[in-house]
Amino acid sequence: MVEEGITALEALGIAIRSEIDAQEVYKDLASMCDEELMRDKFLNMHHEERKHQTLLEKMYKDMFPEVDLSLPASRLPKEVLDSKARRKHSIKEILHLAIDEEKKSREFYLDCAETVTDLSGKRMFRFLADMEFSHQALLNAELELFEKYPAYFEGQKPWEVESRLRTNQIKRREN
Repeated sequence: MVEEGITALEALGIAIRSEIDAQEVYKDLASMCDEELMRDKFLNMHHEERKHQTLLEKMYKDMFPEVDLSLPASRLPKEVLDSKARRKHSIKEILHLAIDEEKKSREFYLDCAETVTDLSGKRMFRFLADMEFSHQALLNAELELFEKYPAYFEGQKPWEVESRLRTNQIKRREN
């Protein structure tokens, strides 16, 4: 939610910081995955957040050409912000935290779209809100996969693990 009285300059600074923070989280998530496909998904999200940062920085320069970019402190919770703290959490926990942050970012961008006065700013913030929503949906889907197939995130083919489990269960029944 945008604080009352926040300026467009401040909103852009917060948004840029948010995109930088998200890049680091997704990069770390990628490094925590043994499965190449999952790692690639997180790296793709890392690159998307980088593109968002570039888009926001361009808008900042266009709107405030005389003002040097000064970013606020991160708004991420400590367990998400600090890389060492992130690594103490499981991938599942980090996914939950990332989903929450994507929700917050989306809400922030939607609020910004309502407060900025120029049409291009409104459309840009709505676009970013939609992108954050798509990230949230992707993370929710990955969380669901993780919960159904935890071996997938460990670099194993879940169907092979399950077939080995079934084979072992059948052997136990036969004995």
